[in-house]
Amino acid sequence: MHRQFTDEPVPRELLDRMVWAASRAQQTRSGIRNIVVVDDPRLMATARQVLPGFVNNAPAMLVHCTDLVAAEKLAGRACVEVTTRLDAGAACAHLALMAQTLGLGTCTVTSWSDATARALFDLPEHIRPDVTVAVGFVPPSPPRAARGFTTAVHHNRFGEEWVNA
Repeated sequence: MHRQFTDEPVPRELLDRMVWAASRAQQTRSGIRNIVVVDDPRLMATARQVLPGFVNNAPAMLVHCTDLVAAEKLAGRACVEVTTRLDAGAACAHLALMAQTLGLGTCTVTSWSDATARALFDLPEHIRPDVTVAVGFVPPSPPRAARGFTTAVHHNRFGEEWVNA
């Protein structure tokens, strides 16, 4: 996760590769996922003002969205509430991996109100914004990543410690 980027615009060809990667991630059914590619500097500036979690200077972003009507019609209510969010996370993972391959950095952001994001990106009511992914070139000496994150790993049952081999 990067929060500082260079001012260099991300070429359209690289954004195309990012979209390609996201579209290859798991999805419950075809026709549910929508991606909005944003590279207009004015729209990016507005995003920084109205999306509280978008605290970076990335020159571009990809907005992963779900068609709620199509999701419910094709796969039911559980798909809308659970599966599409898992699919959005998988798409973000694909984006992050592709970014590294292309010499880019990403920052996944989910802090906003749906209404604000819908208004900013002209999304219809049935299209839910799931996540935005800031995209850009990382400075040669990016700040060190935060340390101290831990993950509890259990073996067979919760509370049974997993011991590395």
